[in-house]
Amino acid sequence: MTTDLKKKITQLHSFIDEAFDEKKTASYQLLLQMGVNDIQVAIHDKQQNKYIALEKYVVSNTDNFEALTDLFDILSKESKLIDHVFQSVICLIVSNLSTLVPSVLFEEDKKEIYLNFNASLTEDEVIMTDEINSLDAKNIFALPASLKTKLNHKYSNVKYHHASSALIDTLTANNKNQTGKKIYIHIESTHFEILLIEGKNLIFYNSFNYHSTEDFIYYVLFVFEQLQLNPEKTETILLGEVEKSSALYTLTNKYIRNIKFAERTVDSDYSYQLQTLPKHFNFTLFNSYYN
Repeated sequence: MTTDLKKKITQLHSFIDEAFDEKKTASYQLLLQMGVNDIQVAIHDKQQNKYIALEKYVVSNTDNFEALTDLFDILSKESKLIDHVFQSVICLIVSNLSTLVPSVLFEEDKKEIYLNFNASLTEDEVIMTDEINSLDAKNIFALPASLKTKLNHKYSNVKYHHASSALIDTLTANNKNQTGKKIYIHIESTHFEILLIEGKNLIFYNSFNYHSTEDFIYYVLFVFEQLQLNPEKTETILLGEVEKSSALYTLTNKYIRNIKFAERTVDSDYSYQLQTLPKHFNFTLFNSYYN
């Protein structure tokens, strides 16, 4: 079984700064972003406020989030970063098992009911809640109980968040002093999230799975139509795993004219090796919660 699992996870890239010191990991923060299609690992040196390492692994032939529990054992052996003691650990969950609820309407004992409106849950999941401070809202999400148990056993100080929380909170906070409607499209290999933000207000948020560039542009243009936005004029910002040379960007630019890429946030510094990556990559990982 271990051999079969090992075939499902492949390292795509690894950037480790010379400043990374195994003897100092107790002063570092470990960030894990886990989804059924890929796993990302980063090290944040909190004393220097600097990202000093990044690994990305592609997960194949897995559509069950529970499988990540077993894959984590393989990851522990393959990764040069995660098998240490850390000051703190952040685990970001990438899944469609999440829903936003305004804080004034939220009741703690009803969080499973809220989530069941938008997702199909099993008995083996833990329901958790993020604070979206910039919206005064809660993001309710689920993760496998087995994964939480495994990470809690390995690390003594894990905090769990949904990846969309970092995305929504960062973008709305960054827009609070700006005017005009903007579309943000956060792109991953098999799904994307699209947000319409005006000033500090989140007007629309949704996530879509896609299998081709044609799927992608169909859903994007559908959102533009439903929100009555002009694809020739609406400012559209791309972030996540998309490059200007890709077929996805070429097709998108054919229909949506006012496109640009997001910039990396300036709240932290980045290793010179990470500076070689496009500045809109790894947006949720690099904007996760540090508390």
